[in-house]
Amino acid sequence: MSQFFTRCLQLTLGGLTSLVAVNISPVAAESAPPPENIGYQNNGYIGIGSAIGLGGNTTALGTGGVAILTKVRFSDNFSLHDATILFGGGAATSMIIVSADFPIRNDAGQTILSPFIGGGAMLRYDRGLSISPAISGGIDIPVSPNFTGTVRLNAGFPDNRNADVGILAGVGYNFGN
Repeated sequence: MSQFFTRCLQLTLGGLTSLVAVNISPVAAESAPPPENIGYQNNGYIGIGSAIGLGGNTTALGTGGVAILTKVRFSDNFSLHDATILFGGGAATSMIIVSADFPIRNDAGQTILSPFIGGGAMLRYDRGLSISPAISGGIDIPVSPNFTGTVRLNAGFPDNRNADVGILAGVGYNFGN
């Protein structure tokens, strides 16, 4: 009788060992998560930069100054770029641009450059609020997961029918990673 119990115990232990061996292999393979591609995706940035006036003297866009730069990303290809130029030779000016973005990615799927172009409004306060049409084009360059550099060429068309044109360059702190 003891041989019977010994044989049953051997079969049971052997069966459990096989069962455990069969179940461990797939679990081990499934537990390794696939590599993630985080990249430098963000929902936007806020930063500071410099405005260099290239033409026109009606607004700070044409004369230059210190700029506060922002971007709010709605999708990979649609954003709101804003710039407010202060302390320049012209009237304080804000550019609110709705842009189409064209992200360029590396082989790992990380955005390395994001050119954009768009249109919107130029707001300036000089003895009253004036709103004029504006266009902008530029490039956002992810520098790190926390910072993005930007260079923009902006043109605004104030009431006097002369275009104010300027380059804005700066760096922003990313939010929404």
